[in-house]
Amino acid sequence: MRRTSERLAGRGAVFKIAYLFAVLLGWALLGAVIAAIWLHFYPGKGRVSTAFASAVPWLLLAGVPAIIILAVTRRWLTTALTVVLLGVGIWTQAPLFIAADAPSGERVVIVQSNIRLGEADVAELVGQVRAAKAHLLTVEELTPQALERIEKTDLRSLLPYEFVVPGDGGVGTGIFSRYPLRKMAELNDFGLNNLRAEVDLPGAANTTVFAVHPIPPYPYEPWRWVEEMKRLRAITHATATDRVIVSGDFNSTWDHKQFRDLLTDGFADATEQSGAGWKMTYPTDRSYPPVIGIDHVISRGFTAVELNSFEIADADHRGLVVSLVPD
Repeated sequence: MRRTSERLAGRGAVFKIAYLFAVLLGWALLGAVIAAIWLHFYPGKGRVSTAFASAVPWLLLAGVPAIIILAVTRRWLTTALTVVLLGVGIWTQAPLFIAADAPSGERVVIVQSNIRLGEADVAELVGQVRAAKAHLLTVEELTPQALERIEKTDLRSLLPYEFVVPGDGGVGTGIFSRYPLRKMAELNDFGLNNLRAEVDLPGAANTTVFAVHPIPPYPYEPWRWVEEMKRLRAITHATATDRVIVSGDFNSTWDHKQFRDLLTDGFADATEQSGAGWKMTYPTDRSYPPVIGIDHVISRGFTAVELNSFEIADADHRGLVVSLVPD
């Protein structure tokens, strides 16, 4: 009897430890959900907050096991709190999954690609342009060598007009167009090349197109990224033309407030308008799939009706193919 009592007591102690561990794990997962909501709204200016804001969708997923664990351990109050907070988190992401009403009209197709220090397979990129029947192509990290390789493809027959400012490393940027470009200019006071031009597109005359690449918050100082995002908003929102397309590697996600600050005064994100959901574009040169979405097309005077991504060899970003219909 004594040995039986000792066994039962031992099992009881193990159960209590396991129970305590489960409760603490549930609370930790609940903490991840709370952090995700806070990071979504917090205008982070530091390296840690900006990095973790990129992970908000993954932090929100912690709410599912949190609910299960807290319910099994009968922590009813915290279970209910987790359900409510997970609902708030889902609400912050819901716009990405609900498509806007699509207007009728001819589509304008934009292809966007960061070609990783000019090392990506540009022939594959041109193949994507050809398959999409694109009207515009925006490219970041365009080196002089990559531009030479592009000029050897048939891109000229597809998009004969260009405004390119190549550079070493990740500096260079380019706009390629099916139609003549005018009023071409580089944007001042940016660490990387950011470009602007005007073009007449089908059903959308006098459209201003931006190819953008604000610096990332790492390894650069994050305050510089914050300032470039503010400057980008000021420039794009001050554009005189009614229709504007801003395409590029924004080095920011839907959950960075600095990115969502761009989406005012008639500007909208193509991912949100098309209901494409989480479109993770970076990184693609790892053993795991891309985990954050930092490539975007935003616009004013258009509605995005379709958004797809694609991979090209030797790039570290997935590219985007976006179809816009003029309002």
